[in-house]
Amino acid sequence: MAAKTALVLIADGSEEIEFVTPQDVLIRAGFFVTSAGVNLEHNYATCSRNVRIVPDHLSLSASLPFRDILILPGGGPGAATFASSPMVRDLIRAYREQGRWVAFICAATTALVASAEHDGATGDGARKVRVTSHPSVKEAIVKRGWDYAPDSERVVVDGKVITSRGPGTAMLFALTIVEQMLGKETRDAITGPMICADTL
Repeated sequence: MAAKTALVLIADGSEEIEFVTPQDVLIRAGFFVTSAGVNLEHNYATCSRNVRIVPDHLSLSASLPFRDILILPGGGPGAATFASSPMVRDLIRAYREQGRWVAFICAATTALVASAEHDGATGDGARKVRVTSHPSVKEAIVKRGWDYAPDSERVVVDGKVITSRGPGTAMLFALTIVEQMLGKETRDAITGPMICADTL
């Protein structure tokens, strides 16, 4: 069976942990992972704690092939860049309309919301699902009419949409993606060598 594939976006102001952790965990699980920058000021992303990260592709391009899952990290400024980018909004909708997985952590859930409301979105690309996010953007998401999960739920899966709450849930977010797409056996196989705690 061919390896699963993932595309992870990054922008200036993205949260480092939320970008690196899913990428690392998915590679451990056998995914082929590609990263792409969105509106970067330099030839690297300056993340929320001033860590510089060089993505595989410095800019998001329509020529990039579709992957099995699209992943967006949070971080307030980075999430705002995603939400305001017509190309990112179109990409999120396209993934959803094609029945592919999409995943958002922290403030990046706002990009999902924006993608469903802008540019004449219809059908599966505009469908509201049950979500979570960082508490700082919860009110804005609820006001847009989305079904917001209780704060006790650190990761929420609704169909092929996965959302999570923040840097401290990045590992659980990544492992949930692995379990949803490859099964619990694969998740269990990678948690042992990483010495993951029973409760994340």
